[in-house]
Amino acid sequence: MMNKLITLILSKILAPFVNIGPSQGWLVPIPHNLRPDEVQSEELEKLRLRYRIPNSVFTELFLSSSAIIRRVQENVYFDAKKQMPKASEKELLEAVFRSRVCLPHPYSSKITKEEIHKVMKNINSLEDLKEYFVEMDKKEFPFPEKPFGIGKKLDKKITEILKG
Repeated sequence: MMNKLITLILSKILAPFVNIGPSQGWLVPIPHNLRPDEVQSEELEKLRLRYRIPNSVFTELFLSSSAIIRRVQENVYFDAKKQMPKASEKELLEAVFRSRVCLPHPYSSKITKEEIHKVMKNINSLEDLKEYFVEMDKKEFPFPEKPFGIGKKLDKKITEILKG
């Protein structure tokens, strides 16, 4: 209840500054580099309303979607490229990989150097890396089917809208 109130208050206060309508409170906690554009956010809002998904739940669904997993890896890749301009493509890909699996955060996995090298043998492009993490997340953190029973359908629709 308190989260809903905070989200509502923040969405009303921040709406003029971040192009968020009063009913799009789900966008407030989303980092700017992951936000959909205005047209996409309107489509996503229609999707949220169609299924009557609360803002806080929709934020989670959005952030755990395949499209956002891919976008995060792209962002990390381009940041690594700026920080390591002389690195080879393989070194950049491994840096992105390590940033995800070697840091102590909820989405990291326990992985040995040997396992890293084994996985990296099959990763030859940013696309390979993004798909690896999408598949890994599907196994480790499946897209929630409950409470709405439409998790995979929502993931597909969110991905379609963001590719738009």
